[in-house]
Amino acid sequence: VQGSSFLATLFSMMASHHEKWRSGWRAARLVVVAAAAAVLVGKASFSSAGLSFVGAARGVVPLQSPILPGRPRRSQPPKSALQALRLYGSQGSRSPLVNWYLYEIGAEFEMMDAGGIDRSSPSFPNPFGQIPALSDGDVQLFESGAILLYLAQKYGGMDSPEKLASVSKWVVWANAALDPIVFKENESGQVLDTGLKGRPRKIERFEEILEGRQWLLGDEFSVADVAVASYLLYGIMFFPDLNMRKWPNIARYMAAAAQRPAYGKAFGAKTAAMLAQKCSGPPSEDEKKFGFF
Repeated sequence: VQGSSFLATLFSMMASHHEKWRSGWRAARLVVVAAAAAVLVGKASFSSAGLSFVGAARGVVPLQSPILPGRPRRSQPPKSALQALRLYGSQGSRSPLVNWYLYEIGAEFEMMDAGGIDRSSPSFPNPFGQIPALSDGDVQLFESGAILLYLAQKYGGMDSPEKLASVSKWVVWANAALDPIVFKENESGQVLDTGLKGRPRKIERFEEILEGRQWLLGDEFSVADVAVASYLLYGIMFFPDLNMRKWPNIARYMAAAAQRPAYGKAFGAKTAAMLAQKCSGPPSEDEKKFGFF
């Protein structure tokens, strides 16, 4: 009886070990199948896939299986974020005024030298082939005023109708009213003279507007100042003997603009220093009376 009991116990232990061996073999086969699937679909490594399936075979559900559906994937940046903000221009054109504003707001951009680009190409942002021009992803712009307003709204914080209105009137005024005063051009666009040699009515009024103001919006420098001050300072660039001190408020305003670090970075430190010097200091009595220069 004792022998029979011993044999029964032995057979029971062998059966138990055999069942464990079979379970282990099934688990091993699952590991191989899981690893092969992971390699084919590129979802996980051999070890992580194997561990997940071994855990499942043992009745343990993994917290996050690398090959189970629903695993979050790293999102790709939008297409627009991969495309650079590009400014097409040259140092001898009016494009540095756009550079000035980009430096003021700290926007990253790629400067494209217009001298090495086919401006007759349909892909060039300005269909007239002129500079400055700007591309921002699928957006293409030309005309300095339009470029400034776009940048101010998208990158410069002028993101409401009220904020945009406070600066857009001055940007448009600079292009529509101030430009024809500063630059007297012929039909070919060549600059022949400047109206700043006299005393234009709009400039006289602008002198009054600047009384008691540091900038056009008060104490806050803005894209409006970039547009207006750029054209005024261009007048001295084209006509170095031009006297702007006959308008003390305008001269003070111009000197402050030229002394801004971003202006010097865009137009050159030497140019900025020269312009600031030209606008500084009180005018003589003859300059006040006759506007001599």
